Amino acid sequence: MPTIGLLLGSARTNGNAAGLTAWLLSIFNQRHGNNILDPDDPNFFKIAVIDPHTPPHPLGPVTDPIMAALIKDPSLYASPSTKQWSAFVTSCAGIIILTPQFNWGYPGELKNALDHLYWEWRDKPVMLATYGGHGGNKCAAQLKSVLEGGLKMKYVCDVNITLPKEYIAGPQRLLARDFEASPGSADVNLTTSSDVEFLKQYTDSISLSLDMLLDTVKNQQTS
Repeated sequence: MPTIGLLLGSARTNGNAAGLTAWLLSIFNQRHGNNILDPDDPNFFKIAVIDPHTPPHPLGPVTDPIMAALIKDPSLYASPSTKQWSAFVTSCAGIIILTPQFNWGYPGELKNALDHLYWEWRDKPVMLATYGGHGGNKCAAQLKSVLEGGLKMKYVCDVNITLPKEYIAGPQRLLARDFEASPGSADVNLTTSSDVEFLKQYTDSISLSLDMLLDTVKNQQTS
């Protein structure tokens, strides 16, 4: 069963990443969830969430004495954690990046995670979901340049999610429990907080983007 890596852009623990991750996963599982009867079916995918606080995420500075673009053999990485990160990214058929916009850009820990590697990213399909007070469009534009131009990834699409002010500068946060399925139903429960209703306008865009990503992965695997 092919794996899609879901890379979280921010290491903040009090942000909206947990809720948005649960929301995205719920949409993914409804459309492309695990095939329990045949885990080797290439038409079914699983998502591996990459937590910035735990391996294989290489949180920390790039310290390898050789630049990643010059390393085609992963065994030549000086750091064991970079070798582990390399193996994980290589195992992924595609990548989803879910990240907030910080000061008109993207989080430093995300750039750090990307810069540890080079060849492992090349030609790998990637979908981007950004969020912020204006949808994170400036973050998306910068990342597109890095992913498509710098790392030569196959940039599929992006979705920009605008969060209400109270979810950025106020006390409200999107939580994983807001997106638990109702008992006996596969539908996402958005009734925990009526404010979460604002996300419904992005469901179709996320669904279409996931379809595009997985179609790109399938085409790449059969070409």
